[in-house]
Amino acid sequence: MRKIIPNDKKLPKKKMKPWKKRLLIIFVILFLIGVSVLGYFAYKANKSINNITGENQSIFDTAKSLLSGAANKQLKSDNGRTNIVLLGMRGENDPNGGLLSDSIMILSIQQESKKVAMISIPRDLRVEVPGIKGYSKLNSAHAVGFKQNPSQGLQYTMKVLEEVTGMPMHYGVSVDFIAFKGIIDALGGVTINAASDFYDPNYDGGIRVKKGLNDLNSDRALKYVQARLTSNDFDRSRRQREVITAIKDKADQNGSLRNPIFMLDLLENFGTNVRTTMTVDELRMTADTIGTLDMNNMIQKGYDTSAEGPFTSQTLPSIGYVIVPRGGNFNVFQKDIQSVFDAETDLTQP
Repeated sequence: MRKIIPNDKKLPKKKMKPWKKRLLIIFVILFLIGVSVLGYFAYKANKSINNITGENQSIFDTAKSLLSGAANKQLKSDNGRTNIVLLGMRGENDPNGGLLSDSIMILSIQQESKKVAMISIPRDLRVEVPGIKGYSKLNSAHAVGFKQNPSQGLQYTMKVLEEVTGMPMHYGVSVDFIAFKGIIDALGGVTINAASDFYDPNYDGGIRVKKGLNDLNSDRALKYVQARLTSNDFDRSRRQREVITAIKDKADQNGSLRNPIFMLDLLENFGTNVRTTMTVDELRMTADTIGTLDMNNMIQKGYDTSAEGPFTSQTLPSIGYVIVPRGGNFNVFQKDIQSVFDAETDLTQP
């Protein structure tokens, strides 16, 4: 017969062996450390994203936006075309015009065909800036808006560009030199394909680049996109497009944009050195959209004052050298930039 143990008598508990106990303690400690580290990086990333977007989302809302994907969602567009303004500048801590836009580009995406164009706009373009009487240069629009409110720097530039291009500007991103160098450092440098030899002995110790492939660290890349004492703004715009293309190529090769550690490190170092009008959801949608584009055949376009182009130059007493539209209006320029994806009407300038 089976022996029945009375209820008031308990079976003796088995003691955990010492080595198992130590192993469990180690596991718990490692788990808690892992959770703490992950939480710290999540906090830092969320803080950086909120700085960049101007939002005030919780860690959980940000994680939901970044991890949920962009299924059934699309970026803002008109007639299937999305325009993103890209501004580069020295930064708000530079007292010598740090808020003026040194680089002004439009990244234009045709969503159905997956075509993409990177278009440089002359920073000395004569425009009318909100709140300023008379004419100003395009590069001043960011500074004027920023002084009203940091979030308005991009908005002012986007509004002016809408007037001169005749197209809506759906989003804007600004990057200062600290963030620019940080991106290239995080990638371990970039390889540019220079269209021609370039040498400028004057800019910050000098810079020399040979035609063809050149490996650049962040210091040399910054010099390459900034130097212009031996060239001009039009040539500098071309060099800026070369470096942005190199950044895109390196990120594609490394799979960096899909690497969470790389992205967390990048976000932690951005701080207020990058700003955007996009929400966190739209940032994720942009990243997903870029991954579907025909980046290998990206159209690169710039404008100068050559006789066949839509612009010429003049000097005004109040603001000096400016780029102005031929014929006194932007009609020719608008027709050209709006048809950038039409091969038969592409009037690409250097």
